[in-house]
Amino acid sequence: MSTIKVSIITVVLNNVKGIKNAIKSVLSQDYSNIEYIVIDGNSNDGTIEAINSFGKNIDHFISSPDQGIYDALNKGIEIASGEIIGILHSDDVFFDIKVVTDMVRKLDESKAELVFSDLVIINPDTKKVLRYYMANYFQPWMLRIGWVPPHPTIFINKLIFKEFGNYSLDYKIAGDFDFLVRIFYGRNINWAYLNRITVLMGSKGISNSGLFNKILMAKEIKSSLKKNKVWSMLIFQLLRYLIRVLELCIKPKIKI
Repeated sequence: MSTIKVSIITVVLNNVKGIKNAIKSVLSQDYSNIEYIVIDGNSNDGTIEAINSFGKNIDHFISSPDQGIYDALNKGIEIASGEIIGILHSDDVFFDIKVVTDMVRKLDESKAELVFSDLVIINPDTKKVLRYYMANYFQPWMLRIGWVPPHPTIFINKLIFKEFGNYSLDYKIAGDFDFLVRIFYGRNINWAYLNRITVLMGSKGISNSGLFNKILMAKEIKSSLKKNKVWSMLIFQLLRYLIRVLELCIKPKIKI
């Protein structure tokens, strides 16, 4: 199993406070065959210096202007030489040192093309749990209500990107949603769920902040479903928020 090469991609823009924790989280993994790629959007707050302080521990580092998070992710995907691709954003950290090992084992044992798990959203300052994003009940039909498994937990065979293309730049927030709609409604994807928390997500990400971004997310989800000819209604997205209420109420049983 350890011969399977995994490419982990981190994209960042002006996050000197968070990027070091994200990098340390990847470098601390006990899996032996990781290619680590960091894509910076031409930061000017000390982020680049922070990344450079890790030297050759980062396999590929690019800093250049981009068209947003999905453009940056696409740059990382094009560079990646691993059979499996995972994403860890600059505000996030892996839950423990065995995340990559466990995800690759699940992919290998289940012969899946894509695996996902649970995620916890925390306040980065107080470390308080804000939301327990569980994925055990996901079914592809739930894309019609705008619900997807937590994107930062997904490990995916790179051949899927070659088959369906990279993230669309037509979306500011919902590019990951659009990608999952394309693949799940494109054919019968072999997917698996790993029953554990793998990522602690900071609460300051763009999709988690502000009413404007929530409205934009709803519009982009509607646009993606229409573009991909997946029937839905805008009112169905209310069901997604019912699920979110449950996620706000339920707390993980293990210590964060």
